[in-house]
Formats: sequence, structure tokens, C-alpha cells
Amino acid sequence: MKTKRLLLLLPILGMLFACDASQREVKPGREYGDDKLYALYMLNYPRAESIAPSGFEEKGENLLYHKEEVTVGQKLVAPENPTRNHYEFGGWYKEKACSNAWNFDVDVVSSSVLLFAKWTTGGSSEQGYVEPEYVYPETIITDANYRVTGILNKPVENGKVALATGAINRLKNSPNDVKFAVNYERKQDVNLTVATFDSEQMKIHLEVSSGETFDILVEDNSAALNVASYNTTFETKANNYEEKGATIENYHIMFAGSSSMEFWENSYEDMLPIITSNHGIGGTTVNQWTDKLFERLVLPYSPKAVVYYVGVNDIINGGQDGESVAGYLNDLFDKTHEYLPHTQIFYVLINKLPGYKQHQEKFDAANSGAIAYSEAHSYLTCIDAGAGLLKENGEPHAAYFRTDGLHMSHYGYIIWGGAIKEAIIDWLG
Repeated sequence: MKTKRLLLLLPILGMLFACDASQREVKPGREYGDDKLYALYMLNYPRAESIAPSGFEEKGENLLYHKEEVTVGQKLVAPENPTRNHYEFGGWYKEKACSNAWNFDVDVVSSSVLLFAKWTTGGSSEQGYVEPEYVYPETIITDANYRVTGILNKPVENGKVALATGAINRLKNSPNDVKFAVNYERKQDVNLTVATFDSEQMKIHLEVSSGETFDILVEDNSAALNVASYNTTFETKANNYEEKGATIENYHIMFAGSSSMEFWENSYEDMLPIITSNHGIGGTTVNQWTDKLFERLVLPYSPKAVVYYVGVNDIINGGQDGESVAGYLNDLFDKTHEYLPHTQIFYVLINKLPGYKQHQEKFDAANSGAIAYSEAHSYLTCIDAGAGLLKENGEPHAAYFRTDGLHMSHYGYIIWGGAIKEAIIDWLG
């Protein structure tokens, strides 16, 4: 196991690495308790939109590309150049910042050597990528001038709409212009001219160019959607998302699901130039998202696409079988499409997990159910983002996971997130 290996190596790593105060990076010495010297070639991928190749050992927040035993006075022979999607290899350097190149014709080994790959952008398909502007698919009618069908995707009934806290926060954030919140059908050339929100009266006032006016009362539905009964931490996190989400704009990408989403701390930066928000909550199950969290943390933000990663906790903690989880996922997809009919749904298949191999058949069954649903419904796309986390033999590579065997490591997220980004760009066009 990775944990045991690291514990065994800790005393050795103290001798193996010395800290360079100017660069704040590790330097190699003798490895694995023997008297041998090594040349270590590190891939040196920054924390950005890169996709690391599978099967490399993670060392000190870097990936080991090549290791070879060396002797004092020896000249090194450069290994075969590494490759990286959309980048050009620029040689091997003596420090992570790539200031001083190793001269393979002149430099000789005096101790173990740590070298870093230099990369320059080279024709990336993402370079200069501009996220396409989203055009809301309007419904043009002839039997009326203007019809209000919902507010932030919740239906209006008898002049009233029940909204979650996140939706109300969005209205309060822009009370003088809440056109973004109105779901409607209209006659050609009839437009909404005034849309305001009175937070004291909890009332939305609308005026259209044909002369009609509409007043809609807003009911606070937050009590019915409280998730403290699931877990008080869930409620705290949901509240935080709702508070911060007041400024989220319509028609971007929403990430949702359990801890693998929540722990993707740099998802916003990793997905640029695509604009995203992440509302993952660790420990949550599929049904919890279907029952309450979807309405609170996805629906009010009118995403053009939502990306779910959920279902692991149902199996590991809830003891559910894969077929049952597949059914729960179908319910979540159904509800998402019912309330957000123009939103593309992405489901990230459950990863193969090095610490939970005993559940793999259940994970496979849940994934198979989601794939079958996607084959029957074009609005769902499944992403096998975990495929890049596997060794050549199909087993999960421990270097891409934390020591718990469940959550991804620094470089695991680069691979996993890169696959998600690629799928979304492919859909966006």
C-alpha cells in the first residue's frame, strides 16, 4: 500500500532530499537505503490544464518520468523525450524553474541528479479557445403575447413560485433587473421590458412590450429543502454555496456530487477558459441530490450543463448494490431533465478505486446502468474520466490516489479533470 511505502521511506527521504531555499524544491541523494546514486527525470507538469500520462510515480508534487542508476564522473545519456498533449518538450533542466539546462555533452555526475522537463505551448487545441456563447432556446407562441412559465426553473402556479434560498439570493443580488430569472414563452417581437424584485414583499414585477404586467409572489421553500437531517455538515456546506452563488450567471457549467467533486479545489482554474462552478458535498448520496440538493444547488443557476459524480457513497457507506444505484441515478437524470430540459447532463463514471476493489462489481453495475441510460437519452453523456488513472494492466495506479485509496491525488485530478474538460469542449464545439 502507498501509505506503508511512504512510512518506510520517510527516514530515507530525509537523506534523499535536501531543500534548496532559493527554489524550495527537493534534491535527490541516496535512495531506498542502498549506496546507489540515481538520475531522476521529472515531468514537471504545472498545476494547469495538462493531462499527465498514466503509470508514472508521484514524487514531491511531481511525476517521475525516468530513473536510472549512475556513478560519479559519468556523463548522462538523455532518455527518450517525453510527450505531453499540446506542449513541446524543451530539454532537461537542473531546477523546476528551468533556468539552467543540463549539458549532456559536458556535465558529469557528482551525486544523485534531479532533472526537470521544460515545456512550451505548441499548438494546443485549447490555446485561444473561446467558449461559445449560449443562446437560450426560446419558445415562440401565437395564442398569447407573453406567458411566464417559471422563475429560475421552478414553475409558477396561481401567481406564486416556491424558491430555494439560492434562488432568492440571486434575485436579491440584482433586484432592479431579474430578467435572467424568468422562464417564458412569447409572441414574436414581444419582449420583457421590466423585471424587478421586491425583497420586502417577496414579489416579482414584470412588464412586457405588449402592455401586459405580471406580479408573482415568491415563497421561501428553504425549510422543506433543509438537509440537516442527512448531516448537519451538508446543511452548512449547502448554505455556504447558496450564499456565494448569488453572483453566479446563467448558462455556465455546474459540477455537483460527492467528495471527489468537493475535493477538486482547483476545478475553476483547471476548466478555464470554460466558466464553471462546483457545488460538490462530500458524503452525499444520489437520492440526497435527487430529493433536495438538486433543487438547492443546481436548479437555481440555470446551467447549460451539469456534471455529476455521485454514487460511490451509496455503495461503500450505504451498502447498496450497483443495480439499485443505477436506478437512483436514472431518477436523478430524469428529474434534472424534467426541470432543466435544455441542459446537457454529464455523468462521470465511478472510478476504479485501489482501496475498494471488493466493491468493483457494484461500481461496474452502477456505471453500466448510467451508460444504458445515456444510450437511450441524448441529453446524458457518460465520461470515463477514471480510465487515465489506470495502469496498463487495468488496475488503478496508487500514485493518482490519496492514501485512503478513495480520493484522488494532485496528479489524479489533472488526469481526471482533463478528461472532463475534453468531453465538455467536445460537446460545446
